[in-house]
Amino acid sequence: MNRTFGLPLLAATAFSFMSWHLVKSHEPAPDAQPPVIPSRNPYTSTIAGAGLVEPRSENLKVAALVPGVVTKVHVHVGQCVQAGDLLFELDDRQRHADLIVQQAAVAEARAALSRARKAPRIEDLPPSVARVEKARAEMTAQKDQFERTKDLVSSKVLTQEDFIQRQQSYLAAQAALSLAEAEDARLRAGTWKEDLAVLEAQVARAESLLHQANIEIERLQIRAPIAGTILKVDVRPGEYVGTPPGQTLLVLGDVTTLHVRVDIDEQDLPRFRPGLNGTGYVRGDSETPISMTFVRVEPYAEPKKSLTNAGGERVDTRVLQVLYELQSPPDTVYVGQQIDVFLDASQSAAKHTAIDSVSRNHP
Repeated sequence: MNRTFGLPLLAATAFSFMSWHLVKSHEPAPDAQPPVIPSRNPYTSTIAGAGLVEPRSENLKVAALVPGVVTKVHVHVGQCVQAGDLLFELDDRQRHADLIVQQAAVAEARAALSRARKAPRIEDLPPSVARVEKARAEMTAQKDQFERTKDLVSSKVLTQEDFIQRQQSYLAAQAALSLAEAEDARLRAGTWKEDLAVLEAQVARAESLLHQANIEIERLQIRAPIAGTILKVDVRPGEYVGTPPGQTLLVLGDVTTLHVRVDIDEQDLPRFRPGLNGTGYVRGDSETPISMTFVRVEPYAEPKKSLTNAGGERVDTRVLQVLYELQSPPDTVYVGQQIDVFLDASQSAAKHTAIDSVSRNHP
């Protein structure tokens, strides 16, 4: 029974597979992708590396100095700016309110200091003189009464208590005169130096707070640190920026001259010498060599970041970054683009050969 049903099922399966295979064999083959032609090596002895195009000034990343809401963006990608040009602004209403308060505090402190320095005012002198004269007249009157009291007590007209009362009144009048004269002398002497020093310190503190308020407003106006071209804008009006601190909002650089930052593998460093000639090829254009001149070496070997995805490439290697200047690059070269770089290591090899020859001839 099982054999009767098994043979037809097996035949049907085989027929279906053959039909599928026949159909697939007649389908048109997909178009093959054109091969990527590798960059040509122009030198017999070469140090090869990958490089990234960057401005002469490097990529300057601009961030907000303080958190806030963006109110206006003044630039766009590709725009040329000068050092100090306004790039974008943050909401400054609260800072302006604080500024007005500090301006009032400075005005108040300066007025108090000016008033103290001008003391005494001419208008204050006549009232002071009048108080002294009034106290002197009162003292003279009390003195006369006291002198008459002495005779009246002797003749038994007044009692001893009357004498003591008139004496106390006379002494009080003398004290009032002394006080009025002291107040007049202090008024004429002007403000103490110590009091002036306190007022001067208050003015300095108020001016310092005002300067700080102005700085806070200036920090809300982000300006270009150098002259260059806006390469990237990642900020819009209404956005809240500044968190996290250092968030890149704009990228600018001096693209009047383009540099290439080349990673030299540490295994090639024994053959590398500063000043080697170089040639670069933009990825995708292996027919257009670009001459490069040596600029400088960044004297710090760091872990490799830009990998080529080659199967045998070491990922634990370090590289030395070398900067070259592109000579007359085509218009199709952009900042951030990758370039295949070849350095003429034959110069370094010839130099070492000459040194070895001299060493052998002069042991």
